[in-house]
Amino acid sequence: MNTKPNRVGLIIPTLTNGDAVGNDALGMAEILRQRGDTVTFFVTTTTLDEEDTQDIDDIAEIMNRPDDVLIYHHSIGFERGVKAIERLPAKRKAVKYHNVTPPEFFKGINYEVQKACAVGIAELPRLARTSAHIWTDSVYNGEHLQKYAPGRAFTELPPFHQADELLSVEPDYRAVSGLDDWGTNILFVGRVAPNKNVPLAAEAFARYSERFDRRARLIIVGDMPLPKYADAVKEQLKDLGIADRVFIAGKVSTAQLKALYLTSDVLLMTSLHEGFCVPLIEAMGLRVPVVAVPNTAIPYTGGEAVRYARADADDLATAIDAVLTDEAARERAMNVGRERYLTRFSNAAIREKFTRLYGELVGA
Repeated sequence: MNTKPNRVGLIIPTLTNGDAVGNDALGMAEILRQRGDTVTFFVTTTTLDEEDTQDIDDIAEIMNRPDDVLIYHHSIGFERGVKAIERLPAKRKAVKYHNVTPPEFFKGINYEVQKACAVGIAELPRLARTSAHIWTDSVYNGEHLQKYAPGRAFTELPPFHQADELLSVEPDYRAVSGLDDWGTNILFVGRVAPNKNVPLAAEAFARYSERFDRRARLIIVGDMPLPKYADAVKEQLKDLGIADRVFIAGKVSTAQLKALYLTSDVLLMTSLHEGFCVPLIEAMGLRVPVVAVPNTAIPYTGGEAVRYARADADDLATAIDAVLTDEAARERAMNVGRERYLTRFSNAAIREKFTRLYGELVGA
């Protein structure tokens, strides 16, 4: 294995804190710098002034040596990033595939996002034709890639994340003022976007409340990047007659998020599409039970720590009640989840795997 310092270019469209793809790239950079490598991010935009970033348009001039290392994070259409992997002289290249949300989720909601997702999927065969090592957040992502590039080899590499920080930070209980009242709190964590399927979570909560516990509360935590869609969700809450029992927290700090997890009785995940699903490992690490619909990457990440239900409001309501009333089964699931987090999804476990794969890359 080659152990000398390398010059590494990390390619990502936008670099920002709190973003799952950005967190993964930042985690890689930290380890590579500790190793002694020189790391530069090549981006279109960034909110992190403290990071060493360059405009992606300058990459050909800067990363011009065969012994350079390039790692490209692919999650949306990014022609300049794809061309860098295709054309630059670096002999050691890797693609981290985070999955691309199917564009049909944004049809009639946001044309620009729909177009960017369509481009991102169309770029997959081009990336697969290169000699780059391909690392995927989940086995599901690798299988998704192979739909467009049959037989293309990949290696699962979970993403670095902020869950370790979530576990260690002191919770800010001001965020749960009025929520910690011995009532049942059902937590939903994710952007209010079509692929996250908040409407099904709302319907499931309405059925659970009607059938089992009228004092229960639904807490929705996550950014709202699509205002018109968010407004439609809020109208649905009114139509279901549950708006007064739904707390929309929006985007919160890590300390506030921890307080919300610890005050909640169950995490509910109803996503139609996930490439990994970080909230699952956050819940497992904090020993919060999970009910989820087993779509896309969710069963790959959740494993046996999660109670699965069909994408049906009544079935989900029944599963939530089962989790909350069967204490022995709940305890077993939380223990499995905690062990799964420590052995597979903690940053320490991911670091070990990344270090090995990076060693294979630079020693190739």
